[in-house]
Amino acid sequence: MRWKLALLLLGAWVGVLAGSWVMATFNLRAADRVLGPGGRFELAEKLAGVAAPDRRAALRHLGAELSRWMFSSWAVVQLGLGAALLALLWPGGGLSRLLPGLALVVVLAQAAALGPLARRGRALDFVPRPLRPEDARPFGLLHAAFLGADVLKASALVGTAFLLLRRP
Repeated sequence: MRWKLALLLLGAWVGVLAGSWVMATFNLRAADRVLGPGGRFELAEKLAGVAAPDRRAALRHLGAELSRWMFSSWAVVQLGLGAALLALLWPGGGLSRLLPGLALVVVLAQAAALGPLARRGRALDFVPRPLRPEDARPFGLLHAAFLGADVLKASALVGTAFLLLRRP
């Protein structure tokens, strides 16, 4: 029964993790979608007095704030999922203990990186595009590290699920 519950937690974790990637992309692209030709006339009318670049920057800022909130809240949930999963799988030892432990360590590292990443992102929200390399590079490196950590975490979780599914 413990393995089935662990598989359920793994499925939920991987599913919401993938969903967070989709939502972060959606949040940032929403500005161009709602301001574009398919956007609501009423919105264009309300924002008519605001310059087009400022409208886009304000809506992208909103999307970024939604993503920042989502990732900080999701980090707390992942800590709980990781602890529960590790507790369930601890008696099994070996890789079934090591891989979820790795995923939990990755979550802890990401949680520590969220503050600096959010601060750098906020500092860039209203900087005119394209960004200067000296502005873009530090944020880009932090963002790439965060995404790479997500891929490592997802791999550890899928690997754990694979191990559990192969159990007799």
